Amino acid sequence: MKKLTALLLAVLMLLSLAACAGSDPAAGTYKGVHAKFVGDSEWYADEPEFSLELKNGGKGVFHRDDYDFDVTWKLDGETFTMQETFLGITNDYTGTLVDGELHIFNGDPTDDLTYEYVFTK
Repeated sequence: MKKLTALLLAVLMLLSLAACAGSDPAAGTYKGVHAKFVGDSEWYADEPEFSLELKNGGKGVFHRDDYDFDVTWKLDGETFTMQETFLGITNDYTGTLVDGELHIFNGDPTDDLTYEYVFTK
């Protein structure tokens, strides 16, 4: 009976590990905190609500401006890349994800007219 119980527990543990194996730690919902043009000195206080939903498998949805933009994303260490598609138009984003805080730029991060978004998980 003890062997059967031990075997059953081992099988249950393996099944739970297998279920978690496909889960990406970066996946989840990120709430928008700040947004601004890189060249501006202050964050916009009146920015409408925005969020980013990162799903397992590198897919997701960027919710902003009352629209849902389909995205594909990748995290390599702390380097975050994302491509947004809407009505056949694509936009590329780059940024970082550090300690649950995501910073993304919709263009060259050194260009004053690039928009920066900040999210927290």
